Amino acid sequence: MSEVAVAAVSVRPAASADLEAVQALLRTADLPIDGVADQFDYGYVVSEVGGTVMGVAGLEVYGSYGLLRSVAVAPEWRGRGVAAALVADRVEWGAVRGLRAIYLLTTTAKQYFGEHGFAVIDRDDVPAAIRRSAEFAKVCPSTATAMELRIAARASSCCGAQFTNAIDTNDAEGLKAAVREKYGSAASRAAGGAKSSCCGDSPDEVWDPITADLYEDAETQGLPAEALLASLGCGNPTALAELHEGEVVLDLGSGGGIDVLLSARRVGPTGRAYGLDMTDEMLELARANQARAGAANVEFLKGDIEAIPLPDASVDVIISNCVINLAADKAKVLREAFRVLRPGGRFAVSDIVVTREVPAPVRRSMELWMGCVAGALHRDEYMALLAEAGFEDIDLEPTRVYNAADADAFGVDTGISGAELDGAFMSAFVRARRPGS
Repeated sequence: MSEVAVAAVSVRPAASADLEAVQALLRTADLPIDGVADQFDYGYVVSEVGGTVMGVAGLEVYGSYGLLRSVAVAPEWRGRGVAAALVADRVEWGAVRGLRAIYLLTTTAKQYFGEHGFAVIDRDDVPAAIRRSAEFAKVCPSTATAMELRIAARASSCCGAQFTNAIDTNDAEGLKAAVREKYGSAASRAAGGAKSSCCGDSPDEVWDPITADLYEDAETQGLPAEALLASLGCGNPTALAELHEGEVVLDLGSGGGIDVLLSARRVGPTGRAYGLDMTDEMLELARANQARAGAANVEFLKGDIEAIPLPDASVDVIISNCVINLAADKAKVLREAFRVLRPGGRFAVSDIVVTREVPAPVRRSMELWMGCVAGALHRDEYMALLAEAGFEDIDLEPTRVYNAADADAFGVDTGISGAELDGAFMSAFVRARRPGS
């Protein structure tokens, strides 16, 4: 029997206050509650009548794929279009976000989801990022049916900014505006207690191959949680830069301030750590984190890394964490870095680089540019631009090479498979020195 829509039903994002009611609803429907809280405030919606929750659905995000789970309706409201409204809402949300496909496991509703466009697939054909989820790995039985809904490419909403999935690398101001929008959204999420991924608009528990596991727990003890939540880097430059007592350090694209605060510890009270960022929300968050940490030898500056607001030869070390790849004019950034370094000063950044030519659709993807990938330089070009800027003792050390599964996780619907990008991108520590003593 087809469902009959109920005009009084509303669909809205779930909130923490709904969790207990949703868990009770899932128990009534004999559905698992394990892991539901992990992405509840991000990917779940509820239906309610008169303020009472009577339906729920969740779309958990794993890289460029979604996992539909916890579709449940109170017994007295079944058969009235509630489930259909919830599923349609989550599919639309995933499509707008730019997901490539949505997956699910079901033991009893194969026919129902088939009527809504999902197709049965072999469990081994599910992307690795989804197979790692709690639902696939440990919650649902191995006999459950895996289903897939492919999503057509459309305008995507990466990091809160609406744009078509295309890029004009000659539009420097457009790129800066998109970066500013993305990192403003990420700062707001971090200030609210939610972690972002390199693409800036993902929940705490989403596995991100670029930003995951960069800092040791002992290293970040005593720092504000918001500083770590706002970290969108691809490495840990402060651990590799060999900072010394009394030095002046500048972090290009300092974000929530974690690398500045770590640097301030290393250079001590006789040194100084500057953070430079162009995003008002990030600067506000970083200054709040500075106050929480009680860091007196820190200053956050507003500005563009292509026009650093510091005098010539004024800093000893420049660090950066997955930011230079976002710049439209990377040669200008490196020339500015050279200018503000003192003779003998050190350039020590973490960045994404490519190891070989990558397909044009990847380079043209705005979402992948915002995700730190499309704008990455080839390793040889990076080193050549450093030399042209005047640097010497140039070295590029790989710190994390991204395999096919990683590429699937940070990819979008470019038509390029993760296997085609296996090993093409890596995080690297890039060192150089300004000549002089």
